[in-house]
Amino acid sequence: MPENGSEDVGADAFSADPARFKAFLQQSGQDYLLLAHSDHRAELRFTGPFEGREVVWHCEFVTLYRELKRLAADDPSRPCRLRNFIEIGAPVTQGFPVRVGLAVPRIDLPAIAKMVRMLRQYRNLRRGRHEYGEPVGPASP
Repeated sequence: MPENGSEDVGADAFSADPARFKAFLQQSGQDYLLLAHSDHRAELRFTGPFEGREVVWHCEFVTLYRELKRLAADDPSRPCRLRNFIEIGAPVTQGFPVRVGLAVPRIDLPAIAKMVRMLRQYRNLRRGRHEYGEPVGPASP
């Protein structure tokens, strides 16, 4: 359930149509729709350019700390170093799924706003997983 709006936000809040969703955001005075949020993970929806057109992003934003913990739980023998990543999937009914993992200590509202700006400004986004930056190992949050 959305955290930054009422429980009944309406169908426009979950539309995959960029114009319809963008109108919802403008009408509600939001830059993105925050669906879930904790210190190490956020789920949100926002619009941005991709493959020459405006799309709706359905985003899971995680800290690398959380991602390392998840991977270690799935496979304890996996190497314990990760780099920042953006992972874009095929479009689904909610829009384009994207997972973003960044080496930030926690996911707060300023980190979410910066991540949204980063994706909107990145002109060479492609489908698949893209890693960048220096590898980081496990650390406490």
